[in-house]
Amino acid sequence: MSDVAATTVEHLLALKMVAPFSGLPPDDLALLIERAKPRLLDAGDVLVSEGVPLDAIHLLLSGSLTEERNGQPWAVRTPYELVGGVDALARSGERLVIRATEPTETLELDRATLLDVCLDRFGILATVASGVAAMAIAARRRLGPHAGYDRAPDAARAPLEPAGTLDVAAVVAHLRAVAPLSGTPIHTLVYAAGEGTAVTIEPGTGLWRAGDPADHVVLALSGRIDCVTTDETQRFTLGAGEAVGLLDALALVPRWYGATAATRVVGLRFSMATLLDILEDDPETAVAALVHLAQATAGLVDAVASHAPSGSV
Repeated sequence: MSDVAATTVEHLLALKMVAPFSGLPPDDLALLIERAKPRLLDAGDVLVSEGVPLDAIHLLLSGSLTEERNGQPWAVRTPYELVGGVDALARSGERLVIRATEPTETLELDRATLLDVCLDRFGILATVASGVAAMAIAARRRLGPHAGYDRAPDAARAPLEPAGTLDVAAVVAHLRAVAPLSGTPIHTLVYAAGEGTAVTIEPGTGLWRAGDPADHVVLALSGRIDCVTTDETQRFTLGAGEAVGLLDALALVPRWYGATAATRVVGLRFSMATLLDILEDDPETAVAALVHLAQATAGLVDAVASHAPSGSV
C-alpha cells in the first residue's frame, strides 16, 4: 500500500470515530477526506484568532487544542474531535480563540467546500444536521429554567380554525411567516403543505412524553404548547411558527422534554422520513436550513459561554 493510500485509510478511520459521521457509508467518508487538507501546528500556534469568523472545520488527528470564548477557557480538544463545526457553518466565532498546546495535526475542510458537498450528498447534509441539532440540545439543557426559549411566545398571531378547514393557501401563508422558511420557494412550501398531516390538538392533550421516540415534528401554526424536561428543571412554552420536536428528531435521540397543548393547537405533523424527503428534493433549501440551524445553535453556544463559561457543549 502506498503512503498516500495508507494516510487516506488512517484519515477515514479517524473520521469514522466521530459521531455522527460513524454512520456514513465509506464513499461519503472518502469524499470528505478527499476534499480536506492536512494542517500542521507547532505548540503555541494560533488556529483561530479573535475577531475573525471561522471559515473551516477541523478534525483533530493528533496533539491538542485549547479553546477560549469571550476571553475565558472553554474547552480542551483531543484527537478525533471536530473543532469549529457550528461556528464555521454559521460564519461566527468572532469571540473564539483556538491554539495548539503541543505539536498538532488536523484535517481542514473549508466551509464552502463542505456546503458544496452537502448540496450534492444529502446523506452528508443530514449527518451534519444531526450533529448540529445534538449540540443545540446540549446548549439548551444548560440555559436555565426556560432552556433559552422566550418565556412568552408570540400570542399576536390569530388562532386558526380546526385543521379540517385548512386549505393549502392558508398553510403556505403561515409557513412563509416562519423565519427559517421565509426565503423558501413557493413550490417547496406547497409541496410541504401537501405532505404534512393537518392536526388539531385540544388543550390538555399530550403530544409526547420525555423519553419517547422522536420520529416526527409538529409545526405549530397557532396555539401554545407547554414543555417540561424529565427532571422538571426546565419548563418553557412554544408557540406558532415553532417546529416542535425538530431538534431531537434531527439528532436521532429520544424526546428530551414532554409536550402538552396549553391551548388548542393547529399545525402540520411531519414524520421525520417525510420531512427529510421534502428537503432532499430541494437541496438548496436544505443547505439554507442547515446554515440557519447552525446560526441558531452558535447563538445558543455563545449564550452558554456568557452565562456558564466553564465547559463546552
